[in-house]
Amino acid sequence: MRIPTVPIAVVIAVVVAVATAAKSDRADANKQQQGGGGGDGVAKAQGPPPFFLQDSSDSLCLAGEDFRRCSVDTLFFVVGSPGSYRIHKRPQDDADVDPDGTCVSKKGCDKIDPASTKGDGANAAYATDVKLAKCTHCGAKSWNIHGDSTTGYVLTESSSGTQLCLVRPRGTKSARLAPCDSSEHPYTPLQLQFASASDIEAMSSPGARLIGAASDGDRKLVQRLLKEEKMDVNVRDWDELTPIIPAASAGHLDVVKLLLKEGADVNAKDKDGITALMEASIMGHAKIVDLLLKEGAEVDAPANSGVTALWLAAGEGRSDVMRSLLRKDADANNARSDGISALMTASVGGHVEAVKLLLENGADARFADGEGVTPLMNAAENGTTAVLRLLVESKSARADGGDKGKYVDVVSRTGFTALIIASAHGHASAIEYLLKDGGADVNAMHETRVTPLMYAAASGHVDAMRLLLDVGKVDVNELHTNGGSALLEAATGGAGEAMKFLLERGAKPDLVDLDGVTPLHAVTSKGDYNGTVALLESLRKIMSKEELVAHINLPSHSGGTAVMFAAAGGHPKCTKLMIDEGADVNAVAVATPEYLEKLAKMIEDGTVDPNEDPHVDGVTGVHVAAEEGHLECVNLLIEAGADVTVLDEEERTPLLLAVKGNYGEVASALVRAGADPNTPYVDEEGESHNLLMDSIIVENADFALLLIEHGADVYYMDDHKVTTLLQASHRGIANVTEALLNRHASSPKAGEENWVDSASDEGVTPLLAASSEGHVAIVKMLLSTGGADVNAKDKEGTNSLMAASARGHLEVIQLLIATEGIDVNSQNVDGHTALMFAYNGKNQVETLWERYSQFVSDAKLEKSAAGAAIGAGDATKGDVADAKKQELIDDGGTGPLIQEALKNHTMLVDLLLKAGANTALKDKEGHVAKDFDFQPDADGELLEREEKAERKRDEIVTADPSAG
Repeated sequence: MRIPTVPIAVVIAVVVAVATAAKSDRADANKQQQGGGGGDGVAKAQGPPPFFLQDSSDSLCLAGEDFRRCSVDTLFFVVGSPGSYRIHKRPQDDADVDPDGTCVSKKGCDKIDPASTKGDGANAAYATDVKLAKCTHCGAKSWNIHGDSTTGYVLTESSSGTQLCLVRPRGTKSARLAPCDSSEHPYTPLQLQFASASDIEAMSSPGARLIGAASDGDRKLVQRLLKEEKMDVNVRDWDELTPIIPAASAGHLDVVKLLLKEGADVNAKDKDGITALMEASIMGHAKIVDLLLKEGAEVDAPANSGVTALWLAAGEGRSDVMRSLLRKDADANNARSDGISALMTASVGGHVEAVKLLLENGADARFADGEGVTPLMNAAENGTTAVLRLLVESKSARADGGDKGKYVDVVSRTGFTALIIASAHGHASAIEYLLKDGGADVNAMHETRVTPLMYAAASGHVDAMRLLLDVGKVDVNELHTNGGSALLEAATGGAGEAMKFLLERGAKPDLVDLDGVTPLHAVTSKGDYNGTVALLESLRKIMSKEELVAHINLPSHSGGTAVMFAAAGGHPKCTKLMIDEGADVNAVAVATPEYLEKLAKMIEDGTVDPNEDPHVDGVTGVHVAAEEGHLECVNLLIEAGADVTVLDEEERTPLLLAVKGNYGEVASALVRAGADPNTPYVDEEGESHNLLMDSIIVENADFALLLIEHGADVYYMDDHKVTTLLQASHRGIANVTEALLNRHASSPKAGEENWVDSASDEGVTPLLAASSEGHVAIVKMLLSTGGADVNAKDKEGTNSLMAASARGHLEVIQLLIATEGIDVNSQNVDGHTALMFAYNGKNQVETLWERYSQFVSDAKLEKSAAGAAIGAGDATKGDVADAKKQELIDDGGTGPLIQEALKNHTMLVDLLLKAGANTALKDKEGHVAKDFDFQPDADGELLEREEKAERKRDEIVTADPSAG
């Protein structure tokens, strides 16, 4: 079953690829060379790779509180884990290193009430500043970086309890933080570029200093570097920039004059072919443009992309600059390498004066790019009526004999006209001009017959639709070649208000297109409740109750019904509405042969990705809701009597789909409703899974208990003979262990009488596993409720008492030795007894205590030496500080922990001796238990040898640091 997801009359956010053409091809003096992904290392030999965070709109980089030209001053590196990142500013040299580090930080750290940032009030516009601060600052510790190289990366900060996103307010260079869902302050996606060692070396060169000074407008520094340090005025950096290019971009007229006086090449280009004239032109620095032209700048010098200074100025509407360039005979028909002309980029920006200047100087209004898009279409995208008028009434537009209509009605190769584009964007004034004064033909369109009304409907532009109906006299029920109408497009776009309007104007509510899709299918899939209600009201006017129920249950050719589409989309209000109106919650989707044939052709042509939304027959509403994890919809369907055990054609149940999607709450709801708790499933790697065992492994006790309660097979055993009881006992999940034991006690399965002692292929029993891990409550349950064999051994001959003794679990040992029949002198395959394990554990703790005592002794000596130096009066400030630090020996609480462990192990040995442990038993090597105890002399000699070796290593390192 496939769900209608987008209207055929897709409203393209940018119909023509020039909305940001000027920005993307702007004079890019601020770009830095992309590094090699950190593969060459960095200037510092160690540490995380440094990177830039760059705004692609103008190539400036985050510097902390603002955005600047990318340089060594805008390099950062990340420390920590996602959600707790600290974004460190890379120090330029050792002298620049702050012991605490300098990080990107939120200015304040007050908690934010998430509710206060919602709605239309003053708090909804919440934003706060970003700054550079010590990395210990509270606002520097909770950063994250989301995204990828395609969509861009977003910086988030969450110390306030609300996720904030990095924002660069439009028209500024400042960096701020605002709620990530803020409409007032939308987040700014950035590009993350790693810098290699060679990049950093280039950025740290003397030439880079001169270029940086020119960019910053530091005339004195520029002059000093040129005069005193004899730097080349045309020196280049890693981007092939020369000083005059960023100086012109930043509008530093005095610096530009100085550089020209010192012999700067006025026509120098960077690696992208950008000149100083182009930079000054796009930024609107008219005086610098005039100066550069006077000094011989080539007016039509092209960048690598083919654009000239005039093209760039036109895209930003810099009319003063354009006049200067046009006086020097700049080519008004300059076009970018992809066919976007200067007139097109000015038109899409709605720059009236720029368009007028270009047309007056010979720009061709009929010029089209490779897709057949004209400047008029660009202007329609922006919706500026004055630009539309200039183009329609231009000399070049009337070159066909004065018939405005022919120019106005040109159709691009992609099926757009100016009227269609204006309609798609809802520009009512533009539509009115094109219809009334421009002579646009409402029937000019692509062969698919998708009309302007359909485009307007798809995005819910009611005013645009009203004009098309009232002025253009279009047919509200006109169909495109797939049988869809404007109403169906509005429904597929989830545009409820547009649906209401069209229905009021006579739109046919029971339309069925060539794919069997109805407006009801489409609107429920989008979850537009008001649109669904309006549609039902219109259907009631033309249908009986029985006919309406039949229409609600009418399947599309993919097999889906309205309730399925609503549930699949996760729209509970629409799902409930369909149920209340008579939807069959157990309807099974079965596609028509014609639909499957059409789908196969679409897959073959590459217009549909079969992996993105694969069609499977046999699914129900519960299937599609469970697959996407829509709990509320699943519950509504269950309450309405949906069968949760139905298998689709791939033999999948709703429970299986929920489990595969890791939707625990949905899976629980399905189990409660009667889904088989023993449903097996195979993962993508072909491995079979058992729900109960998996829930225990991931320690989801609630789901495991639910499965047991509803009949899960508690006797399941995996390929290594690990039972559910063994797994739960090992993991210490007491309530699940209890439920398993109670189920076994109440209704034991034939042949599983010894299930409590069932061992893995390594011989490990539940009791042995629980004893080894120290799970006291579970050991107690296994012994009392389960009657576990206290002397059972694994393949190595180790029993529960040995395992508990080895790990020092005193309470477990107390339970075990109190059990009737316990053999305290049992030996494993190496001849070791529980007492030997207990002595060995005590030995390890006492050895640790010995080393700890040595640490304390050394620390006290150090403290005494520092105190003596202070008393003698020849101590430095550092000595005093160190001495104060040593006044209290901070061991992090280690001493008391070791003492408690030693006490525990000593009691454990005593307990075993009292229980009758035989001290004379020998292991295979002839050792008795006492041989495993702590031997002060022998262990002291070992410690002394280790200390001597350590001192020797220290001496070597002191003499030759590289040896360390």
